[in-house]
Amino acid sequence: MLSDADGGGRMWKFSRATACVGICLGMGGCTSLYYIHDPQTGVITAGELPYFLKSIRCEVVTFYQIERERRKEYLKIYKTRPEEAFDRYAHFDIDPFLYGTFFLELKVTDTGGLGSGSAFDYKRILSATSNDVTHVGPTASAQDTYDLIWSFLMKQNAQLASDTTAAAAGPATDERGCYRGTPADLIELESLAENKDPDRAAYKRVIVDASKPLAAWLRDNAILIAANNLTPAMPSESAEPAQMTYTFSIQVTGGVEAKYSLTSSRWTPAAVQASASAQQFSNLGIYINGPNAVLANGAKSGSAGYAAKTPPLGSKDNPIYTAPSPGGEKSQEFPGRAGAAGRRTGGGPRTNGFIVAPVPVFPPTPTPTQ
Repeated sequence: MLSDADGGGRMWKFSRATACVGICLGMGGCTSLYYIHDPQTGVITAGELPYFLKSIRCEVVTFYQIERERRKEYLKIYKTRPEEAFDRYAHFDIDPFLYGTFFLELKVTDTGGLGSGSAFDYKRILSATSNDVTHVGPTASAQDTYDLIWSFLMKQNAQLASDTTAAAAGPATDERGCYRGTPADLIELESLAENKDPDRAAYKRVIVDASKPLAAWLRDNAILIAANNLTPAMPSESAEPAQMTYTFSIQVTGGVEAKYSLTSSRWTPAAVQASASAQQFSNLGIYINGPNAVLANGAKSGSAGYAAKTPPLGSKDNPIYTAPSPGGEKSQEFPGRAGAAGRRTGGGPRTNGFIVAPVPVFPPTPTPTQ
């Protein structure tokens, strides 16, 4: 017959083996690229994505057209009435020959494992005055991250298309155009952007601060960004807006934790703590480009210039001249006065810049897990 100590020892070994096998099976079964958690769940579902993307497209195209119309009106009067031109038609100079872009990132992170509260304390009584306690605290965790990134190009000369479908024909989100009827002028465009006639919108509006549609909010930001360029000021002091970038992120986390504990004369205690959580992350980015957007990105790495390019030293247009120095040695001299070197002074609201070196292009990368 087994003694109490022998029986407890075998029970202890069996418990350890069972715990290890359970952890390996559980963690290995959940952590595998054969089993993928679709990121299109939670905050934005797969069924909602087409309508959400249409909303972003329509808000941005509405903004594009407003800015083009405001620029036309601004150019009509800015030479004779510059202050009035800014007050009424301040705008961001969107380049109609460049693409704009927006991206949508959906990410889900699943986490599970045994927590620090898992412990197995086995007690053996050695004598009336002493005992032996063996402690084992297993921990294990797994984190699975699934990321989806979609990037879209939009021509910045895009215009709103008319949709003649009657309002009662079906849900607004099922219609192809952004609005019912074609906007005739800037006043009507501004009204649509501010959602003053909500029955004309054929998409779900994106609302900022629970009050203003995204298109109107972008227009207001364009007025603010133009304040250091279009307002009457010295051209050499202006700051030219080059690019507008907006990023909106939503993060939702939920989880559950469970713990079981057993206390007896031998186990003081035997406890298992497990937890599981899921984190939903949604990220929307919008890029709106002005004529010199590429220069703004090149300037970050010091590869954008604003003066005329100087021909390579030693070329036909920029030869090297040598002349005897007082000491009898030859020295190099360049055409023109010191500091000129063929450059012209910059300044002015629209400088013809150039790229000194290629601007690096980076592919979309997942946002780091928080």
